[in-house]
Amino acid sequence: QIEHSLEQARIQGIELDERGLNFERNRIFNQLMETSLINQEIEKRNIRVTDQEIYYELVNNPPQDLRTIPDFLTDGIFDETKYKLALQNPQGDEWRPIENFVRQNLPRQKLFNEIRASVHVAESDVRNEYILQNVEYTISALIVRTSRFNQPEFNPTDDEMENYYFLNPDKFHQNEQRVLSYVEWNKVPSSEDTLLAKETAQDILSRLKAGDDFAELANEFSEDPGNRTSEGTSRDGDLGWFGKGQMVAPFEEATFAAQAGDIVGPVETDFGIHVIQVRDRRVENEEEQVLASHILLKIDMGPTTREKIRNSAIQFLFDVEDYGFELAVERNNYELRKMQPLTEEGIFIPPIGYFPEPAKFAFANELGTVSEFIESDQLFTVLRLDSVIAEGTKEYGTVQSQIRTTLRTDKQMAAAKSLAEELNSQLSENTLVFEKAADSNEKIELVGPVSANLGSSFQKIGRHESVIGALLVADVGQILPPVETTRAFVILKLEYRNDVDEVDWEVKKDVLRKSLLSQRENEALGAWVTELREKADIVDNRKYYF
Repeated sequence: QIEHSLEQARIQGIELDERGLNFERNRIFNQLMETSLINQEIEKRNIRVTDQEIYYELVNNPPQDLRTIPDFLTDGIFDETKYKLALQNPQGDEWRPIENFVRQNLPRQKLFNEIRASVHVAESDVRNEYILQNVEYTISALIVRTSRFNQPEFNPTDDEMENYYFLNPDKFHQNEQRVLSYVEWNKVPSSEDTLLAKETAQDILSRLKAGDDFAELANEFSEDPGNRTSEGTSRDGDLGWFGKGQMVAPFEEATFAAQAGDIVGPVETDFGIHVIQVRDRRVENEEEQVLASHILLKIDMGPTTREKIRNSAIQFLFDVEDYGFELAVERNNYELRKMQPLTEEGIFIPPIGYFPEPAKFAFANELGTVSEFIESDQLFTVLRLDSVIAEGTKEYGTVQSQIRTTLRTDKQMAAAKSLAEELNSQLSENTLVFEKAADSNEKIELVGPVSANLGSSFQKIGRHESVIGALLVADVGQILPPVETTRAFVILKLEYRNDVDEVDWEVKKDVLRKSLLSQRENEALGAWVTELREKADIVDNRKYYF
């Protein structure tokens, strides 16, 4: 299946890099794993299908592929009459593959229907969803944010931090990690690659002088992604009109120094080598502008450069055999680098980027092992496994900052909650006026009135499930007890709520019910598949093959 996926990508003109290839491997692995687990569940539940059920499915729910067969179309639209007539008059074994497809997929469909059948949507759920989407609420709010509690007294003490560390070891658990040192050879273009690009540019200039059309050459040679439209056609190298400050300096200098009709180049920038056609010049709103086209030749690492870099890595490995890793590094005057500790699942290596091979090597070898040269999209590297950090609790020193932030936030939240509750008591006892509450304490912020429906965000408050839940059951004019949001406590006052448009509700409720039911069915199905995977004993042997 991997090869099939790669072939499909090539047909579409897509060359998958290392990251894309790994994504496809994971996608197909997960797909195969889920298919296997679902098939086991079908057997466990003894789900079977009869010939009658298969025929019913073919008649009433023809597979999508059948709906596009020309023989079943009338004016480009699936014709049910033609389809059913063909179904009633089969010729030979032409329907056998389709029957087998339905026979394989119908048990899966029946299983999924069993899962979906457990989902129900109450009328109140539909009504609330309608309100969320269509009814506008106007509210005021008193907000007590944790950011207002920034005094030193909210900083945790050393004793508090140490106690938290020792009482919560599960929060600081770490899996086994491994540490690698490495030598790298970056895959960058050489001066020879730059020279080759410039020679190609000179060839293009010669053809232009001989009378070749610039637009045709741009479409043939330019490697500028912007030269392709979303429809797949070419732009003839056209850059349109632009003024100073819109292009990189070397390109701008060459372009604005030329006259209309001039061909300029080769011009080297960070993007590559350019051949530029200045088609026109003008002054627009007192700004000098040019109309230009260009041909971009990227300076890529060529096969000769790649082979030289590769040979350097191979020669280093010979030196490792002769002198050992450390001395080989020293003799070649290479820089020995250290990777951050890797987990077995580590796929991102700062500053290299996406690179899963080091973790695979580290967890498959013994201490001191030196790898063969390993290639990524950016470099060649040789690795050495230096040390193993055992599974256990992270050292206190490495998590101090995390603990300090957690405890400080907890103290700030506790203080914000206490103030909000005190404020709520005063409002309940009518000893404080809602609109004047912020005047009494700089830590209190008055917001509103602001309006929004509950499906969107309220200005300065945001969108929080706690706010939605409180407002759904509130009466107009009611001041609600404090609700917790992200790093704040909020006291809400419902100023006004639009009435439900009962006519619109009657029109929309059935569609809304179906949408809500479909959403919850899909959520239930996703949760069921996730639970199935979590309970399964899955053995992943891909590391032995990829």
